[in-house]
Amino acid sequence: MNHTVNKTLAAAYYRQNAGFFLFLFVVFFGIVAPSQQLAYHYALIRGILAAPAFMFVVAIAWLLYAGKVFRFVTRVIDSREGLVLYQLKSLPPGHCYRVLLRVQSVAFLPVSVYALAIAGVAAYQGAWASALLVPVFVALICGLSAAGYYRRLEHPGAFRDGLSRQRRTQRTPYWSILLRYLFDDNLGLLTTIKIFGCLLLYLLLRLQTPGDYDLRMPYFVFSVALFGHGILLFRCRRLEETRLICYRALPVVLRKRFGQYCLFYFLLLLPEILVLGWLTPDPIRFIDTLELVVSGYSLLILLNSFLFVIALRAGDFLKLCLVIFGILYGCVLGGFLIAMSGFFFFTAAVLFFRGYYRYELR
Repeated sequence: MNHTVNKTLAAAYYRQNAGFFLFLFVVFFGIVAPSQQLAYHYALIRGILAAPAFMFVVAIAWLLYAGKVFRFVTRVIDSREGLVLYQLKSLPPGHCYRVLLRVQSVAFLPVSVYALAIAGVAAYQGAWASALLVPVFVALICGLSAAGYYRRLEHPGAFRDGLSRQRRTQRTPYWSILLRYLFDDNLGLLTTIKIFGCLLLYLLLRLQTPGDYDLRMPYFVFSVALFGHGILLFRCRRLEETRLICYRALPVVLRKRFGQYCLFYFLLLLPEILVLGWLTPDPIRFIDTLELVVSGYSLLILLNSFLFVIALRAGDFLKLCLVIFGILYGCVLGGFLIAMSGFFFFTAAVLFFRGYYRYELR
């Protein structure tokens, strides 16, 4: 039974979120040389322990990740594929809880390992309160999550998804469906991408001075953040092709369909826009803010249109993203980013209108 539970929950969780963990690995280990990894993470952990606000942000990130795991497990329990998990009810309550706790511990393993590293550094520095509170916090999260799974098994059907609590009769914009999908099923990845992109963008732009004004590195970081958005785009398109097929047959004017996508990607890029607006006109100039916003927005629209025209697998789509980001960064170095952004948006509109009639309505 333990093997079945691990295969149905823990293994399936890591398999479904492989892209999310790859992105985290690149963020935490790919941006620093291998010879400096230990020094980098030691300095990062010391900064977490020294700043209570930083520790609070880390705790919130762990809670968001716990919510991501909890939503996945409960969704599997409520699905038809998870009916086999109800055999756990035949076990003694203590044994059933231990099995679910083991599943939560395996899914929470990346956080637990880093939490132990933080506790070890805290103990080394003599901060015994932090050394005890961090493992207790992680253990409490795992224990409460396992209790939630147990309650879900004990009371099947007593919990409803937020979208099915009541009959919705009002009009639902298409962009809100996609946005809610990201918040419901991809919250961990979305939060990581936004925190990584906005925080690094803010720090790099804050360092700009009139005497040393060079935006090549902020542009590069912004491109890396947009690369993470490509994973979200691919998942949204997969949602449309599997669960929103009926939308294609609705009598909606094509320009309104395109407008829904434009609004969705504007809202998706809104945190970065707010950060850039906050730093304008000092230390970043208005024209540079406009270039960053327009280039990022047109790039997302272009990638969305490519997914309409070409049926791509995840690996091929990521390769296409890398090629386009390379072209975009070349435009940054060449100094004609605005012109290329306009070309991107025009190409996206053409691909969408031609591709929709050719592929969506076939």
